[in-house]
Amino acid sequence: MPKLQSKSNTILKTGSRAEYDLYPTPKRCVEQLLERQKFSGNIWEPACGKGDISDVLFDAGYSVLSTDIVNHGYKNFSSVADFLKCSYQDDMPRNIITNPPFKYATDFMKLGYNLTAQSGGKLALFLRLNFLEGQKRYHWYKENKPSNIYVFSKRQTLWRNGEEIPKGRSGTTAYAWFVWRGKSWDNNETTLDWIEPWVLMNFYF
Repeated sequence: MPKLQSKSNTILKTGSRAEYDLYPTPKRCVEQLLERQKFSGNIWEPACGKGDISDVLFDAGYSVLSTDIVNHGYKNFSSVADFLKCSYQDDMPRNIITNPPFKYATDFMKLGYNLTAQSGGKLALFLRLNFLEGQKRYHWYKENKPSNIYVFSKRQTLWRNGEEIPKGRSGTTAYAWFVWRGKSWDNNETTLDWIEPWVLMNFYF
């Protein structure tokens, strides 16, 4: 797996949000993606945080490059890299799966799409459902429609820094997986599907 280098770091401190926008993705959410999409080749997790997405991918048998803007102590961390400063390399992973920082989600989407269009792989982003909205994204979506959108029927709670979720604070935000197939997809229609709810206790185990 390549060790990516980036030119500079994007500072991720946004008011009351967690430093570096660290909101770990529930592992069951990743499992639900893998039950619906298969990925050919290795995978890059460019905002890996503490490894919640990467661990599920490793357990599923994928080869994973896990990078982030800082090292959060993840045991399988590959290298520090600012994703938004990276460019295409012939030996880069074929696919990208991540939960991008909220403030830079659009930038992650556009760059991730361009990179996977060149690699021939897939891009899968864990995003708020209202990411479908937005006048600035309208024209880009019209030209680069997702192949699949998987909506979580149950709202998800992503708690800052992976801390234990306080009692009574669950189901706060609607999320979905947005998937692009890049050059391998010649259809211009998006398939929308719903992910069934599950018991809260399974989120992080």
